Amino acid sequence: MAIIVLLVSAMMMTLGLSLSKKATTETRIDINEELLKKAFNAAESGIDYYLGTGNLTYNAPDNLSSAEITARDITGEGNILDFGEYVPINGSEFYWLVNHLDNGDIGVTYYGAATVNVCGTGFTGSMEINYFYKTGAEYGVNRYGYNFSSDVTKQVNGFTAGTGGCATINIVNSPILITVTPIFNGGRFYLSGSGTFPIQGVEISSRGRSGGVSVDVSETQANKKLIVLRRYKIPSFMLSGVVSETSVLSD
Repeated sequence: MAIIVLLVSAMMMTLGLSLSKKATTETRIDINEELLKKAFNAAESGIDYYLGTGNLTYNAPDNLSSAEITARDITGEGNILDFGEYVPINGSEFYWLVNHLDNGDIGVTYYGAATVNVCGTGFTGSMEINYFYKTGAEYGVNRYGYNFSSDVTKQVNGFTAGTGGCATINIVNSPILITVTPIFNGGRFYLSGSGTFPIQGVEISSRGRSGGVSVDVSETQANKKLIVLRRYKIPSFMLSGVVSETSVLSD
């Protein structure tokens, strides 16, 4: 009888410890999920707080979560301007060739080289390029088209045959903006040249933190990082030029 009692007691103790461990684990999971939500909310609020105040530190009203914000200019690397983004079919990528002022208006410091290359990484579709420029107080746009596919069913009539995955655009007057629109296939694009490309916007990184809740004498803390790219906007008069239904190409 004593042996049976000991065996039953051991089984009950093992079962109790197992249930206790499971309950503790589930409690940790619930706490971690709640902390992750708070960290994410803090990271989001940190970005809004930075945009409104310019401050790089945010503390939530409940003092249980916070965020640290960093901001850096979006620039090219050397003579390459590559956002690393995939552009879908008929989407558009924008590359500024002029600086911007603090209030968001365009400045008067222009890309200084005579040409710029618009390139696609392994791109096999067709590419429409719009080059916006300024002459005195007037704005103009030149339109170009290139076919990079050997398949005639994926070529636009009137476009120039592209070679080497790149198209060279001559810089005339005061350069403002280049837009690239892929046709038939999406792709990743970049600019290369011999001049320095202007700043394209700002990258805002916000790391939210939430924690300090004691669980079994250990401290639990959650971190969540958000990155937002705020590229300079396209003025309405340029946007209307992009979607114009007039001639697609110009010299």
